[in-house]
Amino acid sequence: MSTVMAMDEHLGDDAPSPVDRTVGRPATGVSTALARRLLLAGLLGGQLGLLASTVLAGLVRGGVAAASAAVGAVIAVLFFSLGQAVVLRYAEREGAVLLVAALASYGIRAAGLAGAVALYDGAGLDLLDRTATAAGMVATVLLWTTAEVITFARMRIPVYDLGYTDGRPTGEE
Repeated sequence: MSTVMAMDEHLGDDAPSPVDRTVGRPATGVSTALARRLLLAGLLGGQLGLLASTVLAGLVRGGVAAASAAVGAVIAVLFFSLGQAVVLRYAEREGAVLLVAALASYGIRAAGLAGAVALYDGAGLDLLDRTATAAGMVATVLLWTTAEVITFARMRIPVYDLGYTDGRPTGEE
């Protein structure tokens, strides 16, 4: 009788596999599912912001403005996506760890964005319509945030639920 085993598997060995990616990482749970829903909602809102700002800028100011609005929207989507990815990665950790990761991520992303703007400004390039770029960013941020707020408002987060009551008096008063 032959038994097929993985290359790293040993007969009778209960030790975790060296290729097991879940060792040291908390199991996926409710917090990860909620963070994933927020990410997907934000991405949907961000894509709507990208589409709306690009079309509107193109209609009002032309092709360069449309491309500039798209660049601004993509920058906003990347900024928020990276932050949400960090939250998703640390969602099952303790609150303090998640807070430190989220704040560190924000600081790094904000510094990177400021550095990119400084480099673009210092290079003397005049490729983008600044108004359209800013409008693309603002529209995307507003729609991303709105989508997340609506999604969050519709979530049922068990930690705050005190239990079901139908509103009728219990007679214990």
